[in-house]
Amino acid sequence: MKYRFLLIVCLATLGLAVAGWGQVDGKIAFISGREGASDIWIMNADGSDPVNLTQGRDCASPAWSPDGTKIAYIGDIFDDDQDTGEVQFGGEIWLMDADGGNPQQLTDDSVDKISVSWSADGSSLYYILAWTEEMTEESEAGQRNGPDAFVMALDGSGSSPVEWREVPHFRYSSRSPDGTKEAIVVLREKGDEENLARLQITNVGEAEPLVIPLPDLHQSGLCVFDPAGPLPAWSDFLKGTVCVSDDTWILSPTWSPNSMRIAFNSLTNLIWAIDIDGSNLVELTNGLGGRRPAWQPVVPAATATSVETQSWGQIKSLLAH
Repeated sequence: MKYRFLLIVCLATLGLAVAGWGQVDGKIAFISGREGASDIWIMNADGSDPVNLTQGRDCASPAWSPDGTKIAYIGDIFDDDQDTGEVQFGGEIWLMDADGGNPQQLTDDSVDKISVSWSADGSSLYYILAWTEEMTEESEAGQRNGPDAFVMALDGSGSSPVEWREVPHFRYSSRSPDGTKEAIVVLREKGDEENLARLQITNVGEAEPLVIPLPDLHQSGLCVFDPAGPLPAWSDFLKGTVCVSDDTWILSPTWSPNSMRIAFNSLTNLIWAIDIDGSNLVELTNGLGGRRPAWQPVVPAATATSVETQSWGQIKSLLAH
């Protein structure tokens, strides 16, 4: 009987571990125009099994709910300047299930929006309005230090203004899920010759970043602000003064749920993933294009509980006989 009990414990533990391994990577949501419109797609963490969730809606800013069951996004992006061809962000905020089901339009105000993000408890959504020429003039005059930001309930009600620095997308977008690290990918375009990239990882609270070159993508200059310290003024971002040159782009990567891997898109609109030590660099979109990756948060305990219950019952039933 003693050995039988030990075997039950060992097998149940193994079942739990397998359940955790199967769920740890989650899905990656991203934007791709491979079928014409800029749709939201999801794929496995290794790039396999890509699925179009929005089917021609033209979207931006996919954002997973904290429990990984829903995706908020900006839908129906449009070009409202036919003379210049300048793309306006436009669009409204939508919410759908993780598999694309049950799409719901939450706003209907015809105000240009550029990003949407979730509150930490999943009870509300933040969104940022597009930067206008008037806002730029106010910023240069010292009257404005950031974009207009709002927060609303999940049904689209109760929209109210907030300070842009309070929006999680700005304050914590580069922080790992375990809260210990910050990461920034710095991309620089040098004419049409080549794309340059560098991964910058910092332990939260440290002043000096640990710089890890990305293999096969060459290297670039660095961001000059401390990601663990105060954010620079928004006008500094607009002027490019927080970067080593005006050609440098700063991208906040998206982290795997276990904080060991990050994904990002290159200037050529391909999505890459890499381990945080700079190894195992993989292009996930198979040359078909993608941008704005967002890694699905995963709660292994919730999934493992169900698997544990099933496995435990099956094992006890087998050993009872």
